[in-house]
Amino acid sequence: MFIREIKKSDIKDILDIRVSTKENHFSMTDLAEVGVTTESVAEWLDGSVKGWICEISGQPVGFVMADRKTAEVLVIACFPKFEKRGVGKALMQKVHDWLWSFDHEEIWLWSDPSPDIRAYGFYRKLGYKPIGEIKGNDEKLILKRKTSV
Repeated sequence: MFIREIKKSDIKDILDIRVSTKENHFSMTDLAEVGVTTESVAEWLDGSVKGWICEISGQPVGFVMADRKTAEVLVIACFPKFEKRGVGKALMQKVHDWLWSFDHEEIWLWSDPSPDIRAYGFYRKLGYKPIGEIKGNDEKLILKRKTSV
């Protein structure tokens, strides 16, 4: 498993990964309807958004993106056949380390609140907690910075 920073040349690969997901599935049309296109992702990468891609045997299998200004984890996705192999956890560690480097007190994301989907347990195992804020079909989860005593 090799994790490296996303480059603009990776945009097609990350969009292919995102539309392959089974839970919280989006088609390319769905993504475009919410403003996610090749062009918009390229613009984000020129701004405050950064991401990492995970490769196994040289093939992209998962990615994560976040915004350093807002401390929001924007997206994490993995090809279904590479789920449950530690890809997501490794990507989240990378993005957490990056976001904590900006001295944020908390990191946050939106996720489906249903305990029937894998993301529910995944984020909670990482320490994310719901705060009661709902937007559409998603709830806001936060991860507070650990303080040393």
